[in-house]
Amino acid sequence: MKGNKIFYAGIAILILGIGFAVGTYAYYQTTINGTASGTVLAWECTANGQTASFDYSMGSLYPGSAGSIPIALAATIDSDFAITVEEYTSMGSGSNHPYLKLYADSAHTTALNETDTISTNNGDFSASYNSSTHKYEASATLYYYWPYGTGAGEQGAEDYNSASPSATLTIVCTQK
Repeated sequence: MKGNKIFYAGIAILILGIGFAVGTYAYYQTTINGTASGTVLAWECTANGQTASFDYSMGSLYPGSAGSIPIALAATIDSDFAITVEEYTSMGSGSNHPYLKLYADSAHTTALNETDTISTNNGDFSASYNSSTHKYEASATLYYYWPYGTGAGEQGAEDYNSASPSATLTIVCTQK
């Protein structure tokens, strides 16, 4: 009798071993190995439709003139936009045309000096997604104003100086 119990115990262990082996084999048979890859695409940031630089003519300037400089910004990914005044040439304080300045507002109350920045981060202008172009777009406007003065020493009263005024702007798009 004892021999039969050992025999049956051996068969039970054998059946369990085969079941375990078959289950393990079935598990490995249903496991699928694979890889995933993606292509990194270059993203683009433009200002007035240009990727490297743009020029904007302020036209004929004289005391009493004012206007605006629209800057259309776009990026192919969600971005923060910043515009920094890098340098004034023949424009602003200490220059050939000290009263001609750029402003962040149409009321000409917030003058932009060299190294001043306006940005979407600061809430100076906003960006939004345009579903028809599939781009994140923003419109920023800088304003120029040259006050008119008639008397000597009056703000805006200047002698004629043919030096052409200009401003150099740096535009930075930063991925959010």
